[in-house]
Amino acid sequence: MKKLIFSAALVLSLGLTGCGEAEKPIPKNESIEHPKPSGEQKIEHPTPKDSNIEQSESEVKENESNENQQTTNIVDTSFFKFAKSVDVIDNRSTQNNLLVWIDYSADSEPGISTLNTLNQAFYFLQQSDVVKTGTVTLAIRVDDVKVAQFNVKPANIDFNNTQLGMADLVVNGSEVEYLNEGVKAFGQVMELWD
Repeated sequence: MKKLIFSAALVLSLGLTGCGEAEKPIPKNESIEHPKPSGEQKIEHPTPKDSNIEQSESEVKENESNENQQTTNIVDTSFFKFAKSVDVIDNRSTQNNLLVWIDYSADSEPGISTLNTLNQAFYFLQQSDVVKTGTVTLAIRVDDVKVAQFNVKPANIDFNNTQLGMADLVVNGSEVEYLNEGVKAFGQVMELWD
């Protein structure tokens, strides 16, 4: 019996040792490339361009200098960790609104996806560039079908409240614009809304 246990332990340890991958040392003369964070989305205000009209060099230089003078806002969307993709449409210059499309894959459950979005939006809304926005519209899609939409007013959220959950605080600071039947039923069970 002892030989069997010893043999099994020996085989297991040899197997684990063989699974390890030897690290290659980095030569001192080569630089290390670090991956760029994928959670930030650069938002640029578009400039109207007509592709059918040729522009002179002076017009091109003028347009380039105008584009360089515009401020570019960076909104970090990495808070939405379970989302397949997040798109931000910046309407703050005209409507003081950010429209955030949060997309989930087809195998995601709409109620859980909405709850995840509300919890993660709690931190998203606290960004210095976002918290000053009048309204942040959170539009949630599962498999390209909208399942919920909230118009959140960051000024109406008490980020220091420790008595309520994060999703509750975001819902309390929001106007519920749309809920499909499944999300509505899920939220009622979770006591997020009536």
